[in-house]
Amino acid sequence: MKFSHLLRRWTFGIAAAAALGAAGPASAAWPEQPVRLVVPFAAGGTTDLLGRLMAEGLGAELGQSVVVVNKAGAGGSLGASEVAHAQPDGYTLLLGTPGTQIINAYVYKKIGYDPVKDFAPVAYVAQVPNVVLTHPGSGLKNMDDLLRTARAEPGRLNWGSPGVGSSGHLALEMIKRMGKVDIRHVPYKGASQANNDLLGGQIDLSADNLPTALPLIKAGRLVALGVTSAQPVPAAPGVAAIAQSVPGFELTSWFVLMAPAGTPQPVVDKLNAAAQRVLQSPATRERLEALAAQPVGGTPQALGQHLQQEGEKYRVLIEGTDIRPE
Repeated sequence: MKFSHLLRRWTFGIAAAAALGAAGPASAAWPEQPVRLVVPFAAGGTTDLLGRLMAEGLGAELGQSVVVVNKAGAGGSLGASEVAHAQPDGYTLLLGTPGTQIINAYVYKKIGYDPVKDFAPVAYVAQVPNVVLTHPGSGLKNMDDLLRTARAEPGRLNWGSPGVGSSGHLALEMIKRMGKVDIRHVPYKGASQANNDLLGGQIDLSADNLPTALPLIKAGRLVALGVTSAQPVPAAPGVAAIAQSVPGFELTSWFVLMAPAGTPQPVVDKLNAAAQRVLQSPATRERLEALAAQPVGGTPQALGQHLQQEGEKYRVLIEGTDIRPE
């Protein structure tokens, strides 16, 4: 799929999804049964942790159970496809990521859904930084050490990622481009495989969502070299932002609540209002901050604009790599 085609569809697809939703019958009684929140990754990861936190909060706000359903595979495409083709009645939702909503369309030839036309934006949940990791035996202590070594010995360091097109892979590509260094990419099938080899010293570097990496960092089993947010984060004291060594660097993961296109607008609005109350709750904010996640919120329209902007950012980034649909 060409990048220009996807961006044009973002512009028109969001308006079309809103129009379809507005045309559907309003359901003042919604929800009258449990709501399924599809998390398109395995249990235990950052997406799952955030999904369960939101499910708990939404359930309390809506007065109806919100059940997390983990459906992993193809970089999140399997779960996203299920939601894309579900009945647009508000009872099946997706916790989307940059992969499901943008990147997978460029990594896989067939993902089983249209990331623009098949979804209606509901709420921007949170953004989370990644963290660049190494093992204690590498001798690297920070990003300056990494850049110095990579420049002195081009191609010696290798970097494991959860897979081609993953946030860990794209963070590497940004560092290579902006830091003018040569580091070899080693794609794995998931972050756990990459981290296991990093723990064993089979690879030199990797990147993972900060919430899932924190236990290994705190236990001293892995060393955090830098976070991908523009500024350091309180959850990782003493870990500098990569931008301090690579000016202008920023690449965070984000998590968004999406519904099937055509979901009645009153249901979308009710979901959005409930999500805002959850995200504004001091208890929720405290739990999110403990996960190094920054709550965002906002309207469905603002989320649609964010997705358009992110689509352009990732277009520029991916066009400069050797990523091709498989």
